[in-house]
Amino acid sequence: MKGATIKKPIFKSLQTIIADLRHVTIDETQVRNFCAQRPPGRITLPDWKLEFIYPWDNERAAEFFLLFNCINFAFWAKGGGVKWNIHYKGRRLDGAYGLLGALTRAIEEGVPLLEGKFLKYLDEAALRQILRGEGSLVLFPERVRILNEIGVGLVGGHGGSFGALIRAAGGSAGALAGLLVTTFPSFNDICRVDGREVLFYKRAQLAPSMIYQRFGGRGPGAFPDIDELTVFADYKLPQALRRLGVIRYDEELAARVDSRTLIPPCSREEIEIRACTIWACELIQREYAKRGGKMNAVTLDAFLWLLAHEPSPNDRPYHLTETIYY
Repeated sequence: MKGATIKKPIFKSLQTIIADLRHVTIDETQVRNFCAQRPPGRITLPDWKLEFIYPWDNERAAEFFLLFNCINFAFWAKGGGVKWNIHYKGRRLDGAYGLLGALTRAIEEGVPLLEGKFLKYLDEAALRQILRGEGSLVLFPERVRILNEIGVGLVGGHGGSFGALIRAAGGSAGALAGLLVTTFPSFNDICRVDGREVLFYKRAQLAPSMIYQRFGGRGPGAFPDIDELTVFADYKLPQALRRLGVIRYDEELAARVDSRTLIPPCSREEIEIRACTIWACELIQREYAKRGGKMNAVTLDAFLWLLAHEPSPNDRPYHLTETIYY
């Protein structure tokens, strides 16, 4: 999977879904409104430089963001329970920020989390100590299994090092995403519909994106093909797009999402939510281009993800799917 081509197979795989939408629609009028109200210059990238996110100024930060994205999924609480959170650096952190903080805390305490040989033999008790906090994470045993899988893959093919894996990508965001997908089954984020594969690759693409953002497109984050990534279809992006009116759910799906009823992974409804998220964002990028501006998926994704975390009086819940992929 070459860097310059990762977006093309994803888009190609989505087309049969987009051509036959049954539960989700994209409002192209709202796409145009979004672009008219937000000139590209008003949308900027985060750099992930916060005191609770790997605060050390060295190139191993790139390895840290690969580690983070190995288990960056499913932070919601089941059955109305307490959402998992930690207290660190004087803050209460939950969701992705909680995981970033917990991993940073563990490294600060001397846990060799960036070493493949450590991850290979990590057990549930050790991971519970690393992620200690309030509430519980869904799919916890899967997180242990995935980190063991990562350790086995790193030790077996990359000298036990995330850094070697990054170097093997040759400075290509798409190639790094491709390596993650082909080396580690837990990154192979696909569904099958009528015998055809639908590709999403959310965490595999987010990993090089965050490295790019942290390093400002330099050093380990110097990815000249960064524009060849799609947005990263998760829970929060469709929530933001729905708030903006860019995507709409039919009555039945809206009721299920709003009542926090689980949407099965790789169901038609879940696939349409994720496919429309990616395609609506591509339409936004094309609309910016028509207006003489430029917006790549990495920047647009970051804007929508942060927007979804801002309180809004007309907000609705995000859909819930029990999956390791986002």
